[in-house]
Amino acid sequence: MKKIHILDKLKQWDIDIKEIPLGDFDQIGEFTAKKNRSPGTDLYNRVGCFFRPNYERGILIYYLIRKFEINSMLEIGFGRGYSTFCAAKAMSDHGIDGKITTVDTNLNDDFLNSLAQVFPKNWFDKIEFVKSTSDVFFKENNKKYDFIYIDGDHTYDAVKNDWNNSKNIYNNFLLFDDYHLPTKTEKDIECAMVIDDIDTEIFSKQLIIMDRRIFFDDRRVKDEDIDYGQVLVTRET
Repeated sequence: MKKIHILDKLKQWDIDIKEIPLGDFDQIGEFTAKKNRSPGTDLYNRVGCFFRPNYERGILIYYLIRKFEINSMLEIGFGRGYSTFCAAKAMSDHGIDGKITTVDTNLNDDFLNSLAQVFPKNWFDKIEFVKSTSDVFFKENNKKYDFIYIDGDHTYDAVKNDWNNSKNIYNNFLLFDDYHLPTKTEKDIECAMVIDDIDTEIFSKQLIIMDRRIFFDDRRVKDEDIDYGQVLVTRET
């Protein structure tokens, strides 16, 4: 599979890193993505408690929407909402009359209400929140989307189902979260097993190396040592 660094991918889209307001993504991540390390662990003791897990994914989604004027996005797996709100900001910033549909069984009204106190209403106006499993959603839905982001359950069967349900209903782009090369293994992160089996005669796949490649990486991991990323899928023409 082709592999590309997030900065090179942005350059392909004529995006200069100097024009990206990283603070905007920091602000969104502060309420939706920032994580804590466990006290007593090596990184907690050496470099600190807080870290930014792959804020670059928000940058990728923001500029993909801006570059290609994406006006319909389906997200499988809201999580805490980082990607959703980066997408909503992109549509709002650039006057795109679009909608993001985000599907998650664990959507929490209290959490969404807390985010409504810090994020603009016009961002929320871009989002349709669907509390459902992805299987139920797909059975009840017959729409197509310009862009689909698969970031739900990462076990093999779940990812396989999400891919099978999505592959014929995206118009332009599909993005998978958490592709791990064989050198990196984590329990129940089995996206790569599905992605590797995608037919390359029909679909084009590109692994984008991005986690903490723009934002400061307190682990000091070199680009060449990052063995995971997200995979962008398009159709061969």
